[in-house]
Amino acid sequence: MPTRTLTIRHKFMGGFATDFGNSVDTTPDQAGFLFIPFLVDAENVIFGLGGGPQKIGGTTKVNSTALESGVAVNGVYDYWRQGITGSATRRRVVHVGTKVLSDADDGSFATTLFTGLAAGAVPHYSTFDDRLIIASDNVLDVPKTWDQTTAANLGGTPPRFSFTAVHHNRAWAAGDFANPSRFYYSANVDPQDWVGAGSGSIDIDPDDGDMITGIASHRNTLFVFKGPNKGSIHQITGSAPTGSDAFARKTYSTGLGCSWQNAIFRYGDELGFVSQFGTVHNLSTTAAFGDFLETALSRPIHQWITQHLNYNRIRNIVAVNNPTEGRVYFTMTIDAGTTNNMVLVMDYRRVRETGQMAWSLIPGYVFASIGLFVDSNGLRRVLGGGNDGFVKRLNVSARSLDNASSTAYTAKVTTPYLSYGDSMQMKTISQASVGIQPAGNYTLTFGWTRDNNAQQAQTITQGGGDVLGPSTINPFTLGTSLLGGSQFVDLYMELEEGGEARSFQYQVTQGGLNENLDLHSISVSIKGSGLSTEN
Repeated sequence: MPTRTLTIRHKFMGGFATDFGNSVDTTPDQAGFLFIPFLVDAENVIFGLGGGPQKIGGTTKVNSTALESGVAVNGVYDYWRQGITGSATRRRVVHVGTKVLSDADDGSFATTLFTGLAAGAVPHYSTFDDRLIIASDNVLDVPKTWDQTTAANLGGTPPRFSFTAVHHNRAWAAGDFANPSRFYYSANVDPQDWVGAGSGSIDIDPDDGDMITGIASHRNTLFVFKGPNKGSIHQITGSAPTGSDAFARKTYSTGLGCSWQNAIFRYGDELGFVSQFGTVHNLSTTAAFGDFLETALSRPIHQWITQHLNYNRIRNIVAVNNPTEGRVYFTMTIDAGTTNNMVLVMDYRRVRETGQMAWSLIPGYVFASIGLFVDSNGLRRVLGGGNDGFVKRLNVSARSLDNASSTAYTAKVTTPYLSYGDSMQMKTISQASVGIQPAGNYTLTFGWTRDNNAQQAQTITQGGGDVLGPSTINPFTLGTSLLGGSQFVDLYMELEEGGEARSFQYQVTQGGLNENLDLHSISVSIKGSGLSTEN
């Protein structure tokens, strides 16, 4: 077979995955395109609609001084009260140490709502009847309420529950450790009446070795999750305690449950949840296939989950969907951490095209809690409660972490090893390029690894001009500067010592302070016998 040189353009189709191995036997199509199905590394990046990885935005502090020095902000919540004046009032609420605080959209959190709560508890918040209902998983904390005027214990003789949900004009509550398989419902449109007419409780398989770990209203049905040992999901149908449409229970599935209430999330028309295994699922797939782990949304990263998730703190996982981004953020504890110390991001926008969620790891984000907030301009943004007493905005335009000082972080993208069809055939790489949207006059590093040799690398300049914003590195000057990101470019490299191998792995990194990366493709020129554009 003749020897030929082929230029191959690699496009990104998937995100971080550990369960597919670290190599792919594939060939380019007739146009010279090769679609990379997954990535070995996708750190501190998110994905564009075209599949290309982008350096995730940084963080900025909401409060200028620590709410409590060195103490984790274990809960954050966006509390809106509509009232009767025609305009809603917003208060941001945080759970820090033994206190619950709020601000008036000024970042001060100067109002103390409650003190003397159990430190380290997992809080939960919900809004019903214009009231904020606050609970936690510690038996010493009784349910509380606040209406932006009066903060008090929740009235109506409620049980000591850990979390609530709203369904059919009632507050539903569970996580009562004295009655672990029981959940309660309040009187109609009254979250402070738990013993009067119309209130009641339902027991779900008592003494089965599990407790109720989550409840959620979805598509006119209340779903009840049990765990953390055997796991099960149940449906509560009906709309009233008695009558022709009375509440009734049936089992939805067994073998799969929910890690805790804060790990339940909505995205699109789906209800997702983190299971007792630490894996991520949705209800429709669970019902349709039943092979829970093989059909999980997190299937590409199960190996990483089982190796790194701290299962002793699985109750502390928090999941939040940002619908304007099309991404779900998960904060969790990995390895030997004693508080949440890693964020996973699941991009669900291209799942019908690629067949899988696009996952990425964000080691730069360290948050005890996260929540979705509506800014005064209507923008939805995820905020995180840090482990340092600060509340922070996530994914802001500045690429720095607002810790004790501004800190850089590195975006890293690594492909699997690519054999280009014939894994026995030796090939030689001679040229390469990276296709980017220039974000500024920054550098990036392109690395390639030949079989089991040491990685070789070149650092190149993006050459995109200057950027708007507070950066002092390349400040934008009106009438003089070329605006970074104004065009798509290919950055070409002659790899004079590219070398020979049977398979190649590529890596792109960018770690500059307040510097960005928007990667769309990788191209290489490969020479070797047997190279073909036939699929």
